[in-house]
Amino acid sequence: MMRSTVQTITTAVVLVLIGPTAISASFGARDPPPKPLREAQAACVKYLNICENRLVQYNNSIYPTDHDTMCMIRCAGIMVGFWDDTQGFKLDGLINLFPQLAANFSVQQQILSCAEQRIAGCPPPDTCAKAYNGFRCFLESQKKGFGAKDTLPEEPPYVFDGQEFMRSLSICAKILRIPKNLRELYQQGVFPNDEKTRSFVRCLGIRTELYDDAQGPNIPRLYRLFGSGQSETEFRRRAQICMNANEPLLDPKDKNDQAYGKLYRCFSKQFGALIRANANAMS
Repeated sequence: MMRSTVQTITTAVVLVLIGPTAISASFGARDPPPKPLREAQAACVKYLNICENRLVQYNNSIYPTDHDTMCMIRCAGIMVGFWDDTQGFKLDGLINLFPQLAANFSVQQQILSCAEQRIAGCPPPDTCAKAYNGFRCFLESQKKGFGAKDTLPEEPPYVFDGQEFMRSLSICAKILRIPKNLRELYQQGVFPNDEKTRSFVRCLGIRTELYDDAQGPNIPRLYRLFGSGQSETEFRRRAQICMNANEPLLDPKDKNDQAYGKLYRCFSKQFGALIRANANAMS
């Protein structure tokens, strides 16, 4: 009798521990998300310090019901355009990712109705839960087969330029809820050394792949953006001198401080010039 009771308790504990995974499995595994969403997910996993093993789940369209995942969805949703903290759930962003949804108006209405109801039931300050619950309505509709596989045109090559850099500025400002006074400074190419701005610079670096927490500044990519008129060897040499000079001044445990010191301080003039040249592109 005692052994039976122990087995029952053990089974209950195991079920509790695997509960979120079991729930999430009902949403996958399906086809991998489109490339823009995968890229946004990868950037958000890095920025939010989520275990990279989770990215394997996300890239198989499996999204567990934990708050890390919810905040990842909010972050990715802002990047690809299906979520905005002010406007809420934006189906147009998902239609851009899944063109097969565009022709099915009734499915669109079902998703929007579902999202409206579920978001209304979320705590008002919890934008992560709101974004996740709206996206979950889309996942459920997708699971029912709205998206029969179609042959889609090949994606054009990705071009990173000043316009894309400015778009990333706006996206990180939304993700971090940067106040208006700081956004106005950023539009002038001015990034003061404060907590909000350091976090912003790290977000921008990860979003644009100009910076990585483990590898530091992406010198080849920075060279393609800023290196006109000089050799990559010289560009790299100057960047390394600056990073070495800043290293002792930075908190090794503060990822935002590291990003600000190595990325912004060493390329502040280039960032300022790029921003001023493209300022009209920042909303």
